[in-house]
Amino acid sequence: MTVCYTWFHERFRILPADASEETVRIYARAYILMLLFSQLFADKNTNRVHLHWLPYLASLDELGRYRWGSAALAWLYRCLCRGTNRNIVNLAGPLQLLQSWIFWRFPTLRPIVWEPYSSAKVASVIHPEILIDEHRRL
Repeated sequence: MTVCYTWFHERFRILPADASEETVRIYARAYILMLLFSQLFADKNTNRVHLHWLPYLASLDELGRYRWGSAALAWLYRCLCRGTNRNIVNLAGPLQLLQSWIFWRFPTLRPIVWEPYSSAKVASVIHPEILIDEHRRL
């Protein structure tokens, strides 16, 4: 069973000012559910929230006891395994975690940050008063 993200956004976008403690808990569960499914357990269509994880959010006190990192890694492996099927054209899963692991493990694949004023040679020619703070990162 799934619910559209738009419904979540319309229903839980703004917490009422006079919200009771139970209403705050409901909004917190909705926010955590959206966060989990937009970041860690995303699927290919990216417009639906799967409700089969909802029982894990029933008790906010228990949330910290679950191994969410292990679950996200298992979900990533599952999505990568599905991606090896020749009929699959889109890849799902927490791809930002995969990307950060690649950048950590293979530094040569990291994006190059262009800093034109980082050279001491350039900085010695340019008058220091015209540089803004971000240019002074030497």
